[in-house]
Amino acid sequence: MESAETPAPSALWANRNFVLLWSGQFVSQIGDRLAMVAFPWLVYTATGSTLSTGLVLAIYTLPYVLFGMFAGAAIDRLDKRRVMLGAELGRTVLVLLVPLAADFALWSVFVLSFGVASLTVLFDPAKLSLLPDIVPKDQLLRANSLLATAETLTEVLGYASAGFLLAAVSTATAFRLDALTFVVSAFTLVMMAYTPPARAAVQQAGRSFGHELREGFAYMWRHAGLLANTLLTVVLALGVGAIYPLTFFLAVEVLDGGTRAFGVFEAALAVGYLSGALAVAWLAKRLPLGRAILVGFTLVGAGMAALAAPERVWVAAVVFAVVGVANAAALISVDTYVQQTVPEHIRGRVWGSRFTLTQGSYAVSVLAGGALAGVVDVRVLFVVFGLLVALPALFAFFVPALRDA
Repeated sequence: MESAETPAPSALWANRNFVLLWSGQFVSQIGDRLAMVAFPWLVYTATGSTLSTGLVLAIYTLPYVLFGMFAGAAIDRLDKRRVMLGAELGRTVLVLLVPLAADFALWSVFVLSFGVASLTVLFDPAKLSLLPDIVPKDQLLRANSLLATAETLTEVLGYASAGFLLAAVSTATAFRLDALTFVVSAFTLVMMAYTPPARAAVQQAGRSFGHELREGFAYMWRHAGLLANTLLTVVLALGVGAIYPLTFFLAVEVLDGGTRAFGVFEAALAVGYLSGALAVAWLAKRLPLGRAILVGFTLVGAGMAALAAPERVWVAAVVFAVVGVANAAALISVDTYVQQTVPEHIRGRVWGSRFTLTQGSYAVSVLAGGALAGVVDVRVLFVVFGLLVALPALFAFFVPALRDA
């Protein structure tokens, strides 16, 4: 493991493996932002249906529910870097097929979206499990903040350009660019000097796959702090998930701003998230994780509810930026807490189990937001789902296992 060789926190950028991971994700996620605007726009322009648009967004989270636990167990058995590499190459092929599939039959776009998301189920927990292998424990919060900073920079660049790109050219361009960025990410993974920990393979010898699946949930159940954190995150995901389809319909239908307004809103969220991520990196040594999670989610919910008020695109964009700041503080702290709490040999299974639970809730919220937007005022839905986020976070301040994490 590289952690023993990596110097002080100030020298994190001297960690070759981390730099390669950071740079590869930076490029790959720019393409992701283009695709995440192109997918709903492709379906919406073809069907005019809010339900179908919400469905294509919800489908992207469904594989976490179906395969999350299995992916986590597989990650603990396999070389994490090779899992990520295979996922990137697979996503390259599937994304390239989207423009062709759209001309053939719209249902095939949903199938490809499901396929891309299924490979993402392998990639995301593998990445989160790999990070503590290449970065020392005392640098994890800063490393997560830098990865989040890169992610939000790509949101600013990707979402802002996607709205204007789709207004000027075909959706096929976005998907082809996305495929190219996956190739770049795969190259950076190949260049990493990573040796998987041998200890995990020895410990798992002779164990059944089913036994390993149960271990992920069992570990969460026995660890009071981790269990409380997971349950809270599941509840909050029921509210947060709706923000994506509701943002799309706020831009396109309520404020009549089209994909340009949607791109502006997503870019504003990204600018806010970037600011929050930089603040977390700066405060890494002094930031109490539990309070950062709870304050962050409380402000996210309050900001979502406040989006019922703006009548102009720029005013809504400011609110989205505030939501982004709060979301960064919460999510970066959540990831760091789990990475610091869970031992290496079971890390993939715990992440897989959490993804199954949280992304299942998130998928329900995305689908509910898209479906309800067809019958309920979008502004009302922002208030309802915002309260669903803010109230549990406020209540959690009275739970020591969450507040003092």
